[in-house]
Amino acid sequence: MYTYKVKHLMEKIMSKIKMIAVDMDGTFLNGQMEYDRHRFWKLFKIMKQRDIKFVVASGNQYYQLISFFENRDNEMMFVAENGSYISEYGKAIKVTEFSVKAKQSILEFVRNKDELINVFCAKDRAYMLTNPERKSFIGQWYHRLEEVSSFDLITDAMIKFNINCKDEDTYRYIDLIRQSLPAEVDAVTSGHGSIDLIVRGCHKAFGLKLLADKYGISADEMIVFGDGGNDIEMLKMAKYSYAMENAPKNVKESAKFIAPSNEDQGVLTTLEQLLF
Repeated sequence: MYTYKVKHLMEKIMSKIKMIAVDMDGTFLNGQMEYDRHRFWKLFKIMKQRDIKFVVASGNQYYQLISFFENRDNEMMFVAENGSYISEYGKAIKVTEFSVKAKQSILEFVRNKDELINVFCAKDRAYMLTNPERKSFIGQWYHRLEEVSSFDLITDAMIKFNINCKDEDTYRYIDLIRQSLPAEVDAVTSGHGSIDLIVRGCHKAFGLKLLADKYGISADEMIVFGDGGNDIEMLKMAKYSYAMENAPKNVKESAKFIAPSNEDQGVLTTLEQLLF
């Protein structure tokens, strides 16, 4: 494990890099869900000049993610919904759906578990059970969000299902999900009691590899930043992977380097050291 004192590696690393991928919550964004836009757009200009692909890799909804980038999302790539929704320069190129059987099993699993806050994620929108107070909270992460009286009324295909529980119950629910649901369903967490059910194997690393393969980019030519359990696969995949200082131990152990915390704008600080 290395620290974020990486100046001795800068030239060696950047001569190879063709893709940079960042998680959002807890990584690129601070606790107020913001970032230093002036610093980022200076870096983004350099990335474009050097033909380095910039990828946002997040568990969040695509329509929420693009809101952070000032109508320039058509200049970037997105691995959204933890790998279920992949967008290249403003166009969805891969959307992975659960089978009808898996969808029904998930809905049956959460039925009558009133302690959970659940979000049904489809390609073009998300759904939650009618609750105006909860909607204002959930809407921070789902900018296209509708309320329904029952998930059974939804005819859209499911691409992800989000469960919110008490933080201390996260891994109890993950274990229960893995025991109860079909093998097609996997459970990943970004922390803070948020659990995403995704199609097994359809994680952030899957999305990054799909985009990278399209441009002939290898894992040795990627820099990846993350802080949560749902970042582990892509941190392990990329040769130059950075866990944030605020990440838990298991995430740090999956990365090659440590970046300063998200509150200290660690992604931007590290990229400035590497790119300037």
